[in-house]
Amino acid sequence: MSVRRLVAALLALTVTSGLAACGEEKAAPLPRTTALNGTVFNSADARFARDLLVQRSREFALIDVTVGRPLGDDLAAFLDGARTVRAAEIDQVTTWITDWGREVPATIRDHASEDAGAHAFADLEKASDAGFARAWVAAYRKELEASDDVAATEQTAGLYRDARALAASVAKANSREADELTDNAD
Repeated sequence: MSVRRLVAALLALTVTSGLAACGEEKAAPLPRTTALNGTVFNSADARFARDLLVQRSREFALIDVTVGRPLGDDLAAFLDGARTVRAAEIDQVTTWITDWGREVPATIRDHASEDAGAHAFADLEKASDAGFARAWVAAYRKELEASDDVAATEQTAGLYRDARALAASVAKANSREADELTDNAD
């Protein structure tokens, strides 16, 4: 092989490799961690568990604001279902956080948590009964959007299969709840 052909071949290989590298770059996978219980997870899973705990606790606190308020039967039934869903999810992610050796974050529901937004719903608590349900639904929908964001991040970056499944479940539950609130508002 002549020197000219060798240089041309090397140049073609270099250009081809360079063009391939210029294409769509994939982010490097997040490092994996193995918990003492054998669960393999990554930092996105840990962040998801922490963020979902905080977010679902906010939604639970918002549900608590309805206690003692005159509500229609449909909204009361909705709230019972929403409480059940949040309690199960909060329990699950708290278990993961603990199993993974991470610190369980303070939430709005912790009395000792001064900076976790303990008075986030003070205006809603002061609302008159006449306008309460409409204001509550608007506030709750904003919280659902926030938990949708938490779930979406896990679905794209998470490793732990159970966390990804919970993220998908959160998205479905939020969609169902948003539809139910729309139906009840009509």
